[in-house]
Amino acid sequence: MSSQSTTRRNRASVLAAARSAGDASRAELASATGLSVATVSRAVAALIDAGLLVEQSAVGPAGGRPLGRVRVDDAAATVLAVDVADHHTTLALVDLGGTVRWSDRLDDAPAAPDERLAHTLRAIEDAWRAPLLRRPPVAVGVAIPGPVQADGTIDFAPALHWHGIRLGDLLRQRLDAPVAVGNDANLIAVAESRWGEHRDATSLMALAVFEGVGAGIVEHGRILEGSRGFAGQIGRMLVGPDSIDRLYVDFGDLESQLGSTGLVRRAVADGIDLPGVEPFAAVFAAVGEDSPAGVLARRVLDEFAVALANVCALLDPEVIVLAGRFAPLAGTVIPELERRLTGRVLHIPRLAPATTAGDGALLGAAAIAVDAFGSLERLLDA
Repeated sequence: MSSQSTTRRNRASVLAAARSAGDASRAELASATGLSVATVSRAVAALIDAGLLVEQSAVGPAGGRPLGRVRVDDAAATVLAVDVADHHTTLALVDLGGTVRWSDRLDDAPAAPDERLAHTLRAIEDAWRAPLLRRPPVAVGVAIPGPVQADGTIDFAPALHWHGIRLGDLLRQRLDAPVAVGNDANLIAVAESRWGEHRDATSLMALAVFEGVGAGIVEHGRILEGSRGFAGQIGRMLVGPDSIDRLYVDFGDLESQLGSTGLVRRAVADGIDLPGVEPFAAVFAAVGEDSPAGVLARRVLDEFAVALANVCALLDPEVIVLAGRFAPLAGTVIPELERRLTGRVLHIPRLAPATTAGDGALLGAAAIAVDAFGSLERLLDA
């Protein structure tokens, strides 16, 4: 083996060990890699010069001379994260630590399915090729409001009217890059478990309420996907026996009743005026009133509580994170749901609003893009 290949192998080993440790001293990296401290020190110096590691000083427990510790530089690479939402598309360059370095929201997304797909592909390709940062992104992650297979095929996305779209393959052909595509609720859960305040939770569920209703479930750091990647489709739950009389091609029964579109339809049927553009905020503001809006608010919360009670019976989540339209209403929603779950489930999970610094679906898309890129050893050749 040449000295050049040996040097590269040593740097790759040190980089991998630093990523696994989070932060470590040179001695700890030597122990983890089996290399000498001198060899590790040379590799660390080269990796710092290359912008892949960063050094920080910490005073030891006995005081005295600061101890140099190194970690992977979050800015060593970025990924392109994309959230294809119901009526808009958000793109962002996100670094390895989950910090958004650049973002853009496109509110001009067309409604027609084919046009929306073309618009999405063009926006992603333009952002991928644009010189937005010093280093180009290394992978792409996309969040979709619907079930997605492991290869990035979208089975159906009701709000987008997409069926059987092989988005992963389309992007790989255009970009020649690692691509990951995931369900938005799943990715909100991934973001919370990786970068949120509930990283230590053994079981976390994200309840994502938008035009549809979805859930993402993370168990011991891994997304619960089911046999076809469809686990967590809480919006497909049946609200009651009458639901058996109907078929559901796009939106499921529960989300047809409890998503934002369903809520507006129910409010209009009850003669309730909804000022502004946020129906949940308008309806839940009346939860304590003896009015049509108050009656509807309590009924909707009852129905959400029934769904969550069933989830608790099956999965016993430690934390349920309220995301989407529910996140800013957590102060109202959480005590109402806790009261309804009390005495109906064996263990009430911790209910909390979303805690990530940015949009959960976007950050989750970044997380799976980082995973799709794989070993940071590839950065040695960049």
